[in-house]
Amino acid sequence: MINKLKFIFLSLFGFVFFLVPFTIGGESKIMLSHIIDFVKNNILDEFLAFTAASAWIVLIGTVVFMFYTSKSKTINNMFKASPLNVVLRITGSFLYLMVLNNWFASYDFASVILDPNTGGLMAGEGGLLTTLYITFFVGILALPLLTHFGIVEFIGILLGPVVEKLFRVPGYSMIDAIASFVGDGTIGIVVTDKQYQRGYYNKREAYIIATSFSVVGIAFAAAVADELGFGSIFPVFYGSILLVTLIIAFITARLPLKKFEPEYYEGKTPKTVEVPEDETVVEYAYDSAVEQAKDTKVLDAFIEAIKNIIHIYIGFLPIIMAVGTISLIIAEFTPFFDIISAPLVPLYEFIGYSTDVAAQMAPASLAGFADMYLPALFISGAESEAARFFIGVLAFTQLVFMSETGMILVETKIGLNFWDVIKVFLFRTILSIPLLYIITNILVAMNVLSF
Repeated sequence: MINKLKFIFLSLFGFVFFLVPFTIGGESKIMLSHIIDFVKNNILDEFLAFTAASAWIVLIGTVVFMFYTSKSKTINNMFKASPLNVVLRITGSFLYLMVLNNWFASYDFASVILDPNTGGLMAGEGGLLTTLYITFFVGILALPLLTHFGIVEFIGILLGPVVEKLFRVPGYSMIDAIASFVGDGTIGIVVTDKQYQRGYYNKREAYIIATSFSVVGIAFAAAVADELGFGSIFPVFYGSILLVTLIIAFITARLPLKKFEPEYYEGKTPKTVEVPEDETVVEYAYDSAVEQAKDTKVLDAFIEAIKNIIHIYIGFLPIIMAVGTISLIIAEFTPFFDIISAPLVPLYEFIGYSTDVAAQMAPASLAGFADMYLPALFISGAESEAARFFIGVLAFTQLVFMSETGMILVETKIGLNFWDVIKVFLFRTILSIPLLYIITNILVAMNVLSF
């Protein structure tokens, strides 16, 4: 009986926590988003002090462990890293502390880093990294409720046949996808990586899921839609994101993907689904979920979650700060994105946009590789509703941006490197553009949008 209660109540709480919007203070958001808002609005100074302490620990610990080896394998795994990661961890931690404490503000060189559109966008009160620190702390602590107590098995077995036919991945993946769509894409990637390491997916399946369904969450999409003037048609805006995402996922699942073979992580036994003849699919899904709840000890699951938080605070977030800040500096202070996007200007002119609008759309189409919010900043001043809608949706369907999801993908055990991430971005951009051309023109024909 206790195992049935563990499955039902813990999984239900996890499902509600991550996936069900609540209205608090007049705002409808999932519980994770409400907690993020609570921290930002009530204990932000204390939390920023905590993140600063974390950055100092990473900075000092990484330097020390370049020359020192502990007797503890766990501590070595935390602080020892490849030469590239050592440089990125030290750089990211230093930049985070520099922005947080306004170091070197009187020097000209510092203005490039402290600018509100570069380092200031990454760290501090409204910084992307501040949101990530909170999201990962709260989200990963609660993640076992969604992944360890049976809901994955239950939904995976029920949806398995449909999902496998459409996207050639197990039904379990719908939990990852829903966590991304309703919650946050970074959480979706982390869920996929952990499930891959536990034997729920092989490498090919994990790649398809992580690079197809880990879209930035609905809360951020709503903010971007509002920024671009589409708050009143948000269901159309987000519905377009979902439609394009699913079409690209369908195509991705049918690619050769020779680098990502159908192999399981370090000899893990695959989690297979074979429904016994004497049970219905629903009965077997329920029995499997209860069995998973039985095999999982609550305390062990949350100790594992705390270890994952520490790993992400040390190994992920400083690297995101380094790469994100550098990418934003390139976008803000150099013509790099204008130069590499020049071939897109005649393309946008060809499909019906004016020269001025096309010149705004082109760099916005590629700027999202640096940060997801950049396309909105680039295109928000465009008079054309269709152009703003096109770029706004494109920024989400591209999926990869180096200030966040791109570096997290590289840091997973799935096996992506930086070049793989670039290929994912370009592939999704190339497929998204014709799909969005069709969708945008249909909406213009329906008088939902105007050119």
